[in-house]
Amino acid sequence: MQIEDYFAYESFRPNQRELALKVHQNCQSGGVLLAEAMSGFGKTAAVLSGALCAAEETGSKVVYACRTKRQVSRVSEEIALLQKKRPIRAAAMYSKFDYCLLKATNHRPVPQDSFSWYCGFNVSNNLCSFFLNIALLGGRTTEYVDRISYSIPDHSSLLQQSMSAHVCPYEMVKLAVAQAAVIVVPYHFLFDPSSQPTLFGRNLIEPQKVALVVDEAHNLRDFLRSDRSASLTGKDLSRATEEAEQLMMTKTADSLKALTGFLNRVLDEATNWFLDRRSILTRMKQEFGDIWLQTLTFELNACSGAAWYAVSYGGRLPCYILRVGDFLNKLASPSQELLLTKWDGVLGLVNTNPVEDLPTLIRSFQSSTLVSATVNPSEVFLRSIGIDSLLPSVYSVQVNGTVRVRTLLDTGVTTKYKTRSPQMYSRIAGKITAISSSVTGGIGVFAPSYAVLEPVYELTCARLHGRRTLREAPGLSASEANEIAESFRSERGCILFGVQGGRFSEGEDFRGDLMDASVVVGLSLPPPSPQLYAEYTFMKWKGEQQSYLMLALLPGLRKAFQAAGRHLRNPGKKGLVFLLDKRFDSPVVKDLMPSWLKSNMIHGDFSPPETDALVTSFWGDQEEPGPLAQRDPGR
Repeated sequence: MQIEDYFAYESFRPNQRELALKVHQNCQSGGVLLAEAMSGFGKTAAVLSGALCAAEETGSKVVYACRTKRQVSRVSEEIALLQKKRPIRAAAMYSKFDYCLLKATNHRPVPQDSFSWYCGFNVSNNLCSFFLNIALLGGRTTEYVDRISYSIPDHSSLLQQSMSAHVCPYEMVKLAVAQAAVIVVPYHFLFDPSSQPTLFGRNLIEPQKVALVVDEAHNLRDFLRSDRSASLTGKDLSRATEEAEQLMMTKTADSLKALTGFLNRVLDEATNWFLDRRSILTRMKQEFGDIWLQTLTFELNACSGAAWYAVSYGGRLPCYILRVGDFLNKLASPSQELLLTKWDGVLGLVNTNPVEDLPTLIRSFQSSTLVSATVNPSEVFLRSIGIDSLLPSVYSVQVNGTVRVRTLLDTGVTTKYKTRSPQMYSRIAGKITAISSSVTGGIGVFAPSYAVLEPVYELTCARLHGRRTLREAPGLSASEANEIAESFRSERGCILFGVQGGRFSEGEDFRGDLMDASVVVGLSLPPPSPQLYAEYTFMKWKGEQQSYLMLALLPGLRKAFQAAGRHLRNPGKKGLVFLLDKRFDSPVVKDLMPSWLKSNMIHGDFSPPETDALVTSFWGDQEEPGPLAQRDPGR
């Protein structure tokens, strides 16, 4: 087989085939590869072609892991294009909650945390006709699975097809997964121990026969930190107590009240961020008994009977009970790397080494390819996720000449925490207004947080005239985000305000001429917190001298660089990048910038006329575009 046979397009762009060959070689040799290429290069198509070709030759499967559901959809779209060229079985798997057709008929919302109870009750009591109908399909089951395997549908189409056939889409996808040559999944199926059996349990897929691809690998440490840590608030405890009382779990409710009083005393007595977890557990045993905590944890995590009662009588499903149970389970863990912290009345359990198990997991697969647009410096990144001991190969795609970018680094503003004020936000809004007066096409504005986005958005909108603005909001649903993205695509010249690391700065593609400029407002550094200091302390104890670079500066810069390249989605694209923060002008930050971002960089405190002159001169430059400009912009 040739790699070209597994490539969805007529021809490779420059450097794409080299990346595909590198991935193919890594999959054949059973190695670990870190592959880096800027956003918009076409990494997905190239990596898929190399991995699928090698998998065919070695009799293995490709599992492609993505950070978000939106990115799962993007990879699925690439596979769907390839399937028009070559018959390949494929499947995209989300959580069971995302597939449930029955909960749409429920008169009460079904919380995701307690969905397994809802599903288990209805399936076990033969109340889910979508599940029951699978057994009635007979030979049509094979026909259905073949249809969704050889022409992978998007998620909404799959739900519509399953509703028409009146079958459970999750169960049908599981059947497709067992036969698929390539499976696309969110991270949690790979890296969350409680979800791994869904993909690898009961010999559904054997890891030693898997060519693993991890997309957006720069997000791995953040994901693992979040997955392996936990927090508990007073609200969580009071809501869990209310749920226990409503479910007539009287003893459990009494225990939760006693726990609330105990933890309030602990918080009142604490004088710093870090608490001695062992001494608190010892004190708890002395006050309540040796097995009190274990008994309460079991009751909270295994109250399926009470939950089923709630389902059968249409009651509210418990979710805070599970949240408290998960926290207590981690609190009693023997792990030496879990630190107990407190801040603003919140108890936190911080895993100081969230990547501890990652090398073992990576080693369990036949081969592993980690893909990212921003992992410079690679040796620091590999240490940050703990796989430097595996001696992975590193391959960086050179993109010089494939895009034409002018970067305007404005040193007149900053979002540094101590300088934030109405006056600073007003200056930032003035800079954005000047940019919007000079750039007539679409603009993406990406702030470091919602706390900065809100005032900057309001102040900018008050100054803009005749430009439509769209804004990302906290807790945006998938349908709401899609509506915003479609609105931006449908009207040229819109200004989209989002956050760095959010849905629109990493999860959306703005191809062609949809966006002419990206504006990166500030540097998204994590605020001081006990969680961060706990990881710093652990890394220093291990002898790591670059913990601040690993845990704060590089993650913040990666979010900024991802946002900066959001509009450079096709080769030959000409675009502007505005970096609005004087901290980008430091030698350390400039040294970490990708070459495409700093090759044509101008810095200064730009006035509106200066901004207009620099923008006008850039668009007036008639220099011939790079050799990729005539290629298909859709990849």
